[in-house]
Amino acid sequence: MQRQLLSIVVVLFWVSWHVAWAEMPDSTLQAMFHPYADGKPSVEGLAPGTKIGQDSWQGAQDYLPAGILDKIKAGELAFEVQETTDLPVSEAYITATHNHSAQVQLGADGELDGYVAGLPFPVLDPADDQAGLKAAWNLRHRDFGNIVQIWNTFRLVTESGSSDREIENYYVVAYGMHRPQTNGDDPNLWKEDNILYKEYFHITAPFDLKNTISLKHRSVRDQAKDEDWVYSPAGRKVRKIIMKHEDAAFDSAILNDDYFCFSGYIRNYTWKLAGSRQLLAPVGTRAAKTTFGGRGGWYPVDPWELRVVFVLEGIPQDDDHPYSKRVLYIDRQMFVPVYALMYDREGVHTK
Repeated sequence: MQRQLLSIVVVLFWVSWHVAWAEMPDSTLQAMFHPYADGKPSVEGLAPGTKIGQDSWQGAQDYLPAGILDKIKAGELAFEVQETTDLPVSEAYITATHNHSAQVQLGADGELDGYVAGLPFPVLDPADDQAGLKAAWNLRHRDFGNIVQIWNTFRLVTESGSSDREIENYYVVAYGMHRPQTNGDDPNLWKEDNILYKEYFHITAPFDLKNTISLKHRSVRDQAKDEDWVYSPAGRKVRKIIMKHEDAAFDSAILNDDYFCFSGYIRNYTWKLAGSRQLLAPVGTRAAKTTFGGRGGWYPVDPWELRVVFVLEGIPQDDDHPYSKRVLYIDRQMFVPVYALMYDREGVHTK
């Protein structure tokens, strides 16, 4: 009799939990992917058209990361405020989140179990000890679509605003597994090799680097190492290399895992979700091309807007890492980082 009662209780709990979850997603996903459906953020003193600069930063002091506010106070940049832009992810991604996120869990090794597509963890609670790690996985699996192509110029700019070095390149990322929108194709392309994406990078200028090509395979499993190959036109050979994420790229101050604010291994950091807040950020540019200005021409100076963001801190596992901490300010609607602030070993904001 006791066993029967226990079985009934377990079944009722299982059913009630799943019914509760089934009833929750509509409001949860609405808040997650459409945070501005009931109105755009509004703060006294930061109405659209407000100018923020060295002599007018006071109204924005609670809505900027300290490292950015310091640059404004120093007169390094200024900008105008615009109304918040609604930037929803694809409907396919939202549908995949609705259909599959309930079954996603963190395994004992920190990997995802049960992940199919969409945002792995649409509900993040800072009180959850694993909320930071969950947010890092959300960042990894944000809505990229199937393919990303960029014709790009990588510039090292001096304080005077002149380019110390320019590298023109073509960059493309093709996604394989866990794609929410496939147009009839296999949603788990390259499944046999466990490949999340393939990354191709081709330098087109300057002459001394022209036609240098690299290829990366990123595994679905974070515990697996990337596979990297490089072709050098000087040697006319393709070599497989070990890419160190904590090393500098192109003799710059940018590390290999700094791209897209963070593109390294999740396992190499201890993650903490420090809550959410409203911030001014250079998002929703309403022009064909971003305008840069301020000191050295380093800063985006098109109008900025208020966004709801998550604050995610990553502390490197290795004591000899160049950073003591990386802080990502992640847009709640798109799960794209709008800021990445890095701190040196002494804890000083360095970039």
